[in-house]
Amino acid sequence: MSYTGVLSGRTGLFTEFFRDTIVECGFELAIGEEGSFNISTEENSLSVIAVSAVEDLREIKPEGVRPFIIYSPEALPQEAVQALKDNGLLGVVTPETSPEDVAFLLNRALFYDKMLKRNPRVPVNLPVILTSANKVINSFASLLSRDGMFIVTLNPLEVNALCSLRFSLPDGGKDFSTGARVLYRVAINKELNIIANPRDPFKRMVSHPGMAVFFMDMSKDDRDEIDRYIETIL
Repeated sequence: MSYTGVLSGRTGLFTEFFRDTIVECGFELAIGEEGSFNISTEENSLSVIAVSAVEDLREIKPEGVRPFIIYSPEALPQEAVQALKDNGLLGVVTPETSPEDVAFLLNRALFYDKMLKRNPRVPVNLPVILTSANKVINSFASLLSRDGMFIVTLNPLEVNALCSLRFSLPDGGKDFSTGARVLYRVAINKELNIIANPRDPFKRMVSHPGMAVFFMDMSKDDRDEIDRYIETIL
């Protein structure tokens, strides 16, 4: 699936380095109309709106339907962006924001549509064996859906890292084996409350370090079996 980063607002503020970072994260790049603060409604797009001052924020009219990011030459006051965070704003990026943090926000948008589908996530306690290159992690999953799981670990892999997973459901059924990609990570020194906010578009229920992984090649039959298990505990 191809995703497009649509740059709009004060487009002259975007640095070449920031544009390159978007492309390196797997997004195609499109330049919107200069001075337009509209949020793209296309399913596979992410609006990145550049503002030159707090006053520009009043021009952004979100409806909470699509995610977007704000790009600003300098940090914006929390109180100035809070209402936007309640309506789809994923975060604010400045020229000083690290590529890793930019990638974190972009990946949240990359799987936004998947995460918002009616695939319930339930709290679990499932032993998981994760393998990535020569690294093996024996841990447990605290959240499960047909699309992925959150694995608790003090040493999460980097965002976009590929891995393989083995786990089974508590009912003693078959063993599951699948490839996966790290969607986001929560390091032990990250402020956990920024992703546990119930008003966040993903409504994440994370309160411990670890990583969310997205199943890459799990069969439909296996996903359906996970769905049936989830239905028994909802």
